[in-house]
Amino acid sequence: MGDKKAILIVLFFVFLIFPFETYGVKSTISDEAKVCLTCHSNKGMYKVLENKEVLSLYISKSEFAESIHNSINCNGCHTGYLAAHIQKKKQIKNKREYSVSASRVCSTCHPEEQLKKIQIHSPLMAKALCVDCHGSHYIKKMEEWKKDINEISYCLTCHRHGLTKNLSSGEVLSLAINELEYKNSIHGSMLCSSCHTEFSKTKHPIRMFRNKREYTVLLTKSCSTCHPDEQLRKSPIHSSLMATATCVECHGSHAVSGIMVQKGVLTESQYCLTCHRGRLRMTMKNGESLSVYVDVATLKRSAHSNLKCSECHTIFSKTRHPVRTFSSIREYNLVAAELCKRCHTEAYRKYETSIHYNLFKSGNLQAPHCAGCHGSAHSLVSTKIDKAFGLGSCNRCHGNLTSSYEASVHNKARLQGKAEAPVCSSCHNAHDIESTKMTTKIKEGCFKCHKDMDRVHNKWLKNPPITLSTFVQLHFDVVSCPACHSSDSTRRIYLSLFNTKTGKPLTEEETVKIIYAEADGLKEKIDTNGDGNIQGKEVWDLFFLLSKKGERTTFMGKMDVSNASEAHNISPKAEATRDCVKCHHPESPYFENVFIAVSRGNGEIKLLPAQKRILNSVYSILPVRKFYAIGGTNIRLFDILFYIALLGGIAVPLGHITLRIITSPIRSLRRIGKGGKE
Repeated sequence: MGDKKAILIVLFFVFLIFPFETYGVKSTISDEAKVCLTCHSNKGMYKVLENKEVLSLYISKSEFAESIHNSINCNGCHTGYLAAHIQKKKQIKNKREYSVSASRVCSTCHPEEQLKKIQIHSPLMAKALCVDCHGSHYIKKMEEWKKDINEISYCLTCHRHGLTKNLSSGEVLSLAINELEYKNSIHGSMLCSSCHTEFSKTKHPIRMFRNKREYTVLLTKSCSTCHPDEQLRKSPIHSSLMATATCVECHGSHAVSGIMVQKGVLTESQYCLTCHRGRLRMTMKNGESLSVYVDVATLKRSAHSNLKCSECHTIFSKTRHPVRTFSSIREYNLVAAELCKRCHTEAYRKYETSIHYNLFKSGNLQAPHCAGCHGSAHSLVSTKIDKAFGLGSCNRCHGNLTSSYEASVHNKARLQGKAEAPVCSSCHNAHDIESTKMTTKIKEGCFKCHKDMDRVHNKWLKNPPITLSTFVQLHFDVVSCPACHSSDSTRRIYLSLFNTKTGKPLTEEETVKIIYAEADGLKEKIDTNGDGNIQGKEVWDLFFLLSKKGERTTFMGKMDVSNASEAHNISPKAEATRDCVKCHHPESPYFENVFIAVSRGNGEIKLLPAQKRILNSVYSILPVRKFYAIGGTNIRLFDILFYIALLGGIAVPLGHITLRIITSPIRSLRRIGKGGKE
């Protein structure tokens, strides 16, 4: 009863001070509303919420009087507020909480079941509140409201909110429109129905689309109403784009700016991305299709994020966009690699000496090139940041080696977090990669971590009492590190034909050209007896034939494991080979498998099986003069000559001594004058 008395007293004084006649509108507003409006018609009335937002409490008397709710008592919607005015102030956290609470009241008269029967209402109810679209105190009958409001404002009543549409593909299409951006766009004065011809203040069909692409294609058809294809095709860049992209992918839809405005306002990169952020593709002459899409978020995270587009694409700018054509993706990649070369000169110079470059230059589309390893220039990360970059990059082609590397001591060190643990480029280098069958230079990769290896190996790799470091260096020149450090591997001997003048391998193509053999007949030219195994005599014949043509060559020998998997599966140091007899023995299994390694112009290596006896043949003395292992590659003729020389060396002094002993009496008689001639 106390509360009711207080309310009545307040109302008495309000009515006394503010007579109803002052409203001018007497018959449309309820008495209770008139009481409330005595305060809420004050434009300066507001409430500071808990999150410091300011909520206006002002209500226009005249506009409320015209609303469809003018006859409803305030307490009909704002239940409990009149009592709250007397007891204590109502606490509100934020505007959103207030709107949610206010919208719940609507369901008292407008139940959800009723609203969901209206197709357009149903999806809206999940995204927006009643008051977001309809407002609160100035709601009119729909017919009156549509008559008074212009079309743009009518559409934006709902579309200014974060509305979305779920498509059949699972994609989510945004239906939200930024009102300010639209009004400032070149289309800001156009009615919505100028483009969306099926829609108006009286029509709103519900449409379904399979995917965003279908939607944008349909939307683009509206553009041709004002911008006919014939006009657009006059621009070469437009003409090529129209085959692969829709208008909205480049220009957007509701925030379209004039081209001159874009060029003046946007940075160069932003201007380029207006088109390239769309799913654009370039078609090559051979029919191949290349994406020229640039993901904006990825670009910002890339190593090139601070570069302007024209720093790489020098012939392009905001005023120039030549239309280029390429015969194939390979040709495009060759041109793109030249862009990288301008900044990364040293890396590219090394790349040009690599087996990868030879493969790429020969036309192998799968061969590694700049973008092939590092990814697109728009998404690549700095290798200084991503130490494991090579593992993923190299695995694109060499994925079959992953398991062997993972089982190695190197990977175990990496997993332990050791900063210097080797990855692919640590040993093979990043750009100047050579075939391991043709050289032992890869040991330099090992020596980056394993310092002073001459001294370490010289502790046991010696021929007592001689302990020269040259013994170690001789081994390093012809024996790969895995040959000793991959304990369970099969060893092979690779003999590679080198030009002694240039110090480079003599390729199959060069050899064919010199000896006038057919390209497919090089093996037949070497393997003259056709038994499938190269013999010592056949090696000599090739060596002699090349010599007659003026080519100075030699077969460089190398001991290595049989395949790349074995090379990567490095064993712990305790399991490494340290027994000299393993190699330096006539029956050593390390010399059982011999191959002639022939380099090809495209970087590939062709292996021709050779007989084991080739290393012991007298015909190999000159051709394979750079490879010799005591006890392992003994040449029988040399052994015989050695024994003859040894026996001769012993026989001559023994014969001389024997003859001296036999003739000593005669020499004695001569000395006393009793022997010899008178």
